[in-house]
Amino acid sequence: MGALLDAKTRIQNSRSRQRADTKERIFEMALREFREVGFASAQIDQIAKNAGVARGTFYFHFPTKDDVMLELARRINRRGAERLALMVEGDPDLRAFLVGFIDILIDEFGRISDAGLNAELLALYIRRPYDLRDPIHNAPVINEELVGHLRRLSLREGTPFKMDPERLSVLIMSSLFGILARVPREAGVREICHSLIDLLVDGLRSKR
Repeated sequence: MGALLDAKTRIQNSRSRQRADTKERIFEMALREFREVGFASAQIDQIAKNAGVARGTFYFHFPTKDDVMLELARRINRRGAERLALMVEGDPDLRAFLVGFIDILIDEFGRISDAGLNAELLALYIRRPYDLRDPIHNAPVINEELVGHLRRLSLREGTPFKMDPERLSVLIMSSLFGILARVPREAGVREICHSLIDLLVDGLRSKR
């Protein structure tokens, strides 16, 4: 009986790995197609062909092209949140924390290395913000992590910020995405974001 259960477990694990490998292959081929022809022009039939799967297999893993981009956004969120957790272990003050947070997101978006794909990803955050949430907390979400760390910093500094952490998070994320969408990376986007942080920190710490 035990041997039969072990065999079933091995089969299930093998199938799970195969599904994961297939999803990853479709994901990579979809991103390649988005980069080559643009998100709007990308054809699911071509993506499936490049991935070596049937059209229905694409839809099994990704109901729409948007869902490929949502997967990309979730991966950025997860990596960013993990890096953020490591960064706060150094117990940074407010400015150092915000600069580090901004730098993490700029780096993660920079890994996409395609202006058109970056623009589509930023647009996705506007079109489907609630789809990026994870109500069962299966994976870290960068915005939720930001709110939590801002709340702890506010308590640590002794004087509550002039703006509650939830609203401050919205302001930071909206400003960052606006800068990323409008300012070419080579035009000094990091320096502009750091200037934004200086303004925010001065305002949050100024006397009422």
